Amino acid sequence: MKILSKPEKLFLIFAIFCGLVLIFFMPPLMGADEPAHLARIYSLSQGKISSIVVTNQAGNYTPAALNEFEKFWTPVIKDTQNKTNFSQIKKSMEFVTDKNKLSFVNQCYQTLYSPLAYLPQTIGLSLAKAFTGSVYWLLICSKLFLLAFYIAVGYWSIKITPIFKHIFMLVLLMPTALSLGASISADGVIIPIAALFFAYVLRYSFVKDLKLDKKAIVIFSLLTICLALVKQSFLISLFVLFIPKNKFGESIKSYLSKLVLIFLPAIILALIWNLYCREWFVPLNGSNAILQAKFILSHPFIYLLTFLKTIKFCFVMWVYMAIGVLGWNNVFLFPIVYVLYIIAFIINLIFKKESDRVQTALWQKSILAVLFILNLAFIATELYLSWTKPYFTEFISFIQGRYLIPIILPLLILAGFIFVSSKERTRKTDIITLSILAITYLNIFLSIFVLYYF
Repeated sequence: MKILSKPEKLFLIFAIFCGLVLIFFMPPLMGADEPAHLARIYSLSQGKISSIVVTNQAGNYTPAALNEFEKFWTPVIKDTQNKTNFSQIKKSMEFVTDKNKLSFVNQCYQTLYSPLAYLPQTIGLSLAKAFTGSVYWLLICSKLFLLAFYIAVGYWSIKITPIFKHIFMLVLLMPTALSLGASISADGVIIPIAALFFAYVLRYSFVKDLKLDKKAIVIFSLLTICLALVKQSFLISLFVLFIPKNKFGESIKSYLSKLVLIFLPAIILALIWNLYCREWFVPLNGSNAILQAKFILSHPFIYLLTFLKTIKFCFVMWVYMAIGVLGWNNVFLFPIVYVLYIIAFIINLIFKKESDRVQTALWQKSILAVLFILNLAFIATELYLSWTKPYFTEFISFIQGRYLIPIILPLLILAGFIFVSSKERTRKTDIITLSILAITYLNIFLSIFVLYYF
């Protein structure tokens, strides 16, 4: 089967089929923070970009049916001993929006995400509103449009990268990643955009005679804007520094001027958005960003130790959560399947196609390593400032594996560069990869059935 050697097509088949199963088989609102995401998307569909703060909660007034829909499913969210069935799902379709019956919905930190983080979902919900007021179907249409976006951008990233196409495919098909693409979460937007950005970085690094012309600068600038405005992920764009300087032009002036054109628009727009939404920020879990920032600046080594302890304490958990922990962090794979998925990564890094055998300089490997650590430190610090209680130095909590998925690709590609292998990729490699993917998703569907239905 030729399709086994075409990772972009294999991705397309798995993502469409498994994504649709996840959308319709996973009960409504069983994705992490889905009620708040849905409320934010509905507000955006009404043209409400701004939020309001009521009793120390940031959110907006939306149809009361959204609250009623959430309450209907809360027993299953809170305790999976309360099973569901398709009759209950059908009954939940009866919750219909009424613009004359409104209630305030807490949208938590989702209010701080720019509309760009919810663009596919908002388009889907807005179109669905023209045909139905059922909250269930509004949710489903939002998910379908995000899945379409995830698949389209993911497919394109795999297609254009000149190296390690199977690694791209495996990352984008990790159950956690695909489930986010089949949800309404902002993570489902940032993951494929980050993959596409890194695919362009590799393309302009390794495709001979391909220079960063005006078209390339526009592409990188637009992607950098997206990264900066979706979950404040601007630092991911620094991976553009991996591209050799001669690809930018012959002079240092050309190099620096093109970097400015790539980064400056994103920086300006991100600053404007952060200034615009700063009044909606409500501290969570007793956190105090100002006190935390002062503590970091006055005790940098203590904070560094806290960061290192966090990595030591949470690393294995992050790996598990990034590969496949769904729902409200309660849908797991069998332990052996996590091991199999890691083996799939290792096999696809060892058994390489000829196109994957590229030469990289030490400074390029260093860029990948340093920027991975820098991005990880930024994610940790952001959560330390906004989620952790002041002066807590044991470890930084609330860092979930899904937050790290956008920076997994650079780490895996770095591993591929460091590990030099002469082993040729064969049909057997493709069959093993396909088998592991099939086992993984059969396990996920079984876990969903047992947890929510059985």
